[in-house]
Amino acid sequence: MKKTFGILGLLLVVFLATAYMTEAFVTPFNLENLIRRTSLFGIISIGVAFVIITGGIDLSIGSVVCLVGCGLPFLLEVAYTPANQSALSEINAAQSTVTLQADAQYAAGDQVRLFDSNASNSGIYQVKNVAGRTLTLDPAPAANDSRGSIVQVLPIKSTDKDNKTIGLGQAHLSARDRVTFVDANGTAGLTSPVTQPQGGSYHLHDPPPANAAYVVPLFRHQRTSVPVALALVLLVSLGIGLSHGYLVAKIKLQPFVVTLCGLLLYRGITRGFTEDQTQGFQAEYPDLRLLATAKLGQVDYAQALCFVGIALMLAGAGWVLWQRFRKQDIKSYLWPTIPAVMGAVIIGTGIYQAKHTPILDAPVSAEAAAKVDLPLGARTIKLEGNSGQGWQLLDQQSIKAHDRVQQVEVPSLNAIAAFKPGDWNAVRVVVTERTLPRIGIPAPCLILLVVAIAAGIFLNHTIYGRYLLALGRNEEAAKYSGINTDRMLILAYVICSLLAGLGGVLFVMDVNSAQPVDFGNFYELYAIAAAVLGGCSLRGGEGTILGVIIGACLMRVLKNMITLVDAIPTHIEYAIIGAVILAGVTVDELIKRYAAKRAAIRQQQEAQEG
Repeated sequence: MKKTFGILGLLLVVFLATAYMTEAFVTPFNLENLIRRTSLFGIISIGVAFVIITGGIDLSIGSVVCLVGCGLPFLLEVAYTPANQSALSEINAAQSTVTLQADAQYAAGDQVRLFDSNASNSGIYQVKNVAGRTLTLDPAPAANDSRGSIVQVLPIKSTDKDNKTIGLGQAHLSARDRVTFVDANGTAGLTSPVTQPQGGSYHLHDPPPANAAYVVPLFRHQRTSVPVALALVLLVSLGIGLSHGYLVAKIKLQPFVVTLCGLLLYRGITRGFTEDQTQGFQAEYPDLRLLATAKLGQVDYAQALCFVGIALMLAGAGWVLWQRFRKQDIKSYLWPTIPAVMGAVIIGTGIYQAKHTPILDAPVSAEAAAKVDLPLGARTIKLEGNSGQGWQLLDQQSIKAHDRVQQVEVPSLNAIAAFKPGDWNAVRVVVTERTLPRIGIPAPCLILLVVAIAAGIFLNHTIYGRYLLALGRNEEAAKYSGINTDRMLILAYVICSLLAGLGGVLFVMDVNSAQPVDFGNFYELYAIAAAVLGGCSLRGGEGTILGVIIGACLMRVLKNMITLVDAIPTHIEYAIIGAVILAGVTVDELIKRYAAKRAAIRQQQEAQEG
């Protein structure tokens, strides 16, 4: 627990330093994003902690995240193919015919469109005759060609732009299929998803363009279903954990060697099956992505700060009462001052944010357009001008600012004078209403909470968790006491890989894009650093889940500081993080030596007194 309070104190120092150096740090948007990223890294850090507790190491976490993060959108890849699309073998302009490369379902009277050929600029064609693979078109194609393709188009029979509905007859489209609008000249334009089929009519996501005369139906093809894809990637993670555990426990290979080879192997496999192409969901699966992007609810920014501060102060008071109950010496009471001080600072920040709501009155440049920084929580903004007879409202109505609007752009004095003639000599932006914004609780925070509670119960309140701790302290002693050490090692690597797989799923849902070359790079660095700084000893046998979460928070705050503070070059990010890890490990080692020396002196004194 002392280590937990120590890392909490370091987090307090870094947090306050970052807040002092940049105002952008304590904004609701940044804090919300910080909570989300901390939750995601916290999940994989807990998995790494299980391996470190056994005295092992796992360097393949980043590659597992990459494999799962790229594999899930790959398995869920969606393609949209036009109905009755056929590749062309030959276009004969003189005979008004096109020859297909394969048999296709076309009939006389169908309307088609050519593209990717020299004749594609001739608009819409009507099929006059079908003879095997040869179609006779009217009008005749503009030129001979031997490439391109042909696709059927359907005329729009009715349109209701207000309700985003079109009539196509029997097009056999389903929800989530798409249509591409085509004008009378055969030029393709907007593509809109189908939201609801209504017999021969289809309700669309977007209204049809005014010049739309035809549509090209696009049928949706999904590689696998969502449950199958999720099951496959998690099973792959499980298999990776089993293989690592077997090689370490049964074959007696070094964990460093096994996981380092895994780092290279899984990255190579990912780049192989994706062909180094970016993987993502695009606009697909919005409901699935809510697992990483949804907000569980919103709370007042100042109230949230006060709540966190009160929770920290109660934690410190609870620890004091517990130590008093155990009748520990007074030195044990010093550690709770860290969360107590941190809680008091956060409460003070919340009270300040609640009471201090200044109104902006900012003069801007009269010669050129200008951008004015808005105070946090600005709601109502007015643009005023001075003509020598006092300030007058220029925009005729107040502007309602969005939560995330941080700047307002104002026109120049010349532009205002051109629009509203007058002898203007000054312009200013006035914020007449300011309210405190609300901060959302990201969904990954709940997932982290569930994982942390389950991991804490497993590690501290089950016999298997005690086995893991015993294994890390002394493997030989654990084996002689009847513990199946091989099984425990395999279990630790399975937990680590499964949580890495879960993290990979959530990471790709959050960013909606994954590059096989660098997705997940150095994630193992952050995870191992969070575990070590959180109290996990690289020798094994020590570690707490709460400490790991605080360590993950420290690493994300540190990275956020490097990103936001202009005085810190971003290209030395890894140097700073490496220095922090080295300092943390060094201090931990010195404290252990000091504690061991004190314990030896105490035992010697007790022996002399006895």
